[in-house]
Amino acid sequence: MRRIFYIFLLGFIGGAMRGYFTALAGPNHFAATVAINLIGAFVLAFITGALPYLIELSDDLTIGLSVGLVGGFTTFSTFSYDSVNLLLNHKIGLGLFYILISLIGGLLMAELGTHLGHRFEKGVDNND
Repeated sequence: MRRIFYIFLLGFIGGAMRGYFTALAGPNHFAATVAINLIGAFVLAFITGALPYLIELSDDLTIGLSVGLVGGFTTFSTFSYDSVNLLLNHKIGLGLFYILISLIGGLLMAELGTHLGHRFEKGVDNND
């Protein structure tokens, strides 16, 4: 039950943060979506890879942070909708750029977060 509570609470917070950053971006919601999703890719990899070596977290809280907070903050549906919308409105170049920067950038940010997690893991192993 605690896991569900963490997912709902942190999902609400992640969604509220996303709404706030999207509102700040105003008409530049494409840039906001890319930034939010790139940040989310890094944070998800960091939460699952490095955070357990920095502080002790329960499995329930880790799931709440990853599924709830990051899941509420990022969104695949907005990315998909925006991509299709750009392509259908004959903004092919911008649409392809948006797709490529989101996918490649997301993979690179996830790799960076994973790499950081491995560095923390190695640091903990060296202390044993």
